[in-house]
Amino acid sequence: MNKVQIYDYLYTESDKEKSMNSRLHNFTPPHSDFGDFFTLLSKMPVDYDSHNIPLVTWNHILNVIYDVYDIPTDVERTVVLFKPSGMEIPEHTHTYFEIIYVLSGSSVHVINQTVQTFTTGDFCILPPAARHAQSACTECNTIKILVRLSAFTEICAGLLKGQDILSRFLLGSIYNENNEQYLLFRTGDNAEVREHILDMFGEMLAPDNYTDRILTGMLMVLLLRLSKHWQAATQTVPLGNSDHEILLYVQENYSTITLEKLAAHLHYTVPYCSRYIKKLFGCTFSQLLKQIRFQKADLLLKNSTLTVNQISKMIGYENPENFMRAFKKRHKMTPSQYRNLYAENKEDTPLS
Repeated sequence: MNKVQIYDYLYTESDKEKSMNSRLHNFTPPHSDFGDFFTLLSKMPVDYDSHNIPLVTWNHILNVIYDVYDIPTDVERTVVLFKPSGMEIPEHTHTYFEIIYVLSGSSVHVINQTVQTFTTGDFCILPPAARHAQSACTECNTIKILVRLSAFTEICAGLLKGQDILSRFLLGSIYNENNEQYLLFRTGDNAEVREHILDMFGEMLAPDNYTDRILTGMLMVLLLRLSKHWQAATQTVPLGNSDHEILLYVQENYSTITLEKLAAHLHYTVPYCSRYIKKLFGCTFSQLLKQIRFQKADLLLKNSTLTVNQISKMIGYENPENFMRAFKKRHKMTPSQYRNLYAENKEDTPLS
């Protein structure tokens, strides 16, 4: 798909978009719960977070994408792009990263109850769990890039190991459930960024069996270029270097790390280190460590031939039975069932 066709699509409302927007325009918030809006949008019931705000999941997003675009529904999706409606979007939160890129004009958003205006060339990355609402906008054109959380823990893990603003932001967003920061890169009329995003959108509109892998690679390149050339990014509630250091140290030593070793590395007392971890990440050290270990286990089960016993020892469980018991509690299935299910899903994916 060439650039002219992409621009035509971006600035023209398709029949499917007209149908979806018509459904949404008939929604009347004063007489309905805001959760009904997202249920109507995705054709799936929504849950609510601890603040009683509608929680939009990755499956909700996929339902919207499948409803609007003519793309296969049986291919795994890690990165998706779409052209959002210009109508008002009520406050919600989500389980994925949301990236907003303003192609032209300006749009007003409320992020974590703070009003922010984005203008042409602005590239904003919202973390999972961000509280987000969008004002109606008829004079702007935006592209949204939605990224599954696993993209950064499995496929693009290298992005987490840098010492720049982007790496600190991603680490904090993944492991801190209370993180309220977001990144804003003001790229202005930079043609390289704009063309890269348009190429990604073109790939999304002409999907095949390679599309998701291509989009994931293109996103990684885009984020690295932004981090390299636009270090003067705007952050709310900046994440300190010590926070980044903690996450990196735990990630690199997850199989042998203990709270005592971490405290010694940071030159803290053990009780202070324990309280500091709880304050920063909203969870205990053991909960943080378990989250990181199981992300590693998921990746090894999907992409290696190591036995369950070998994986158990690699991530720090000397007793495989303890690992299998904890894994089943987390995933509602055994490690072997998890591996087999992933293998079956890959085999069922048709070749283009």
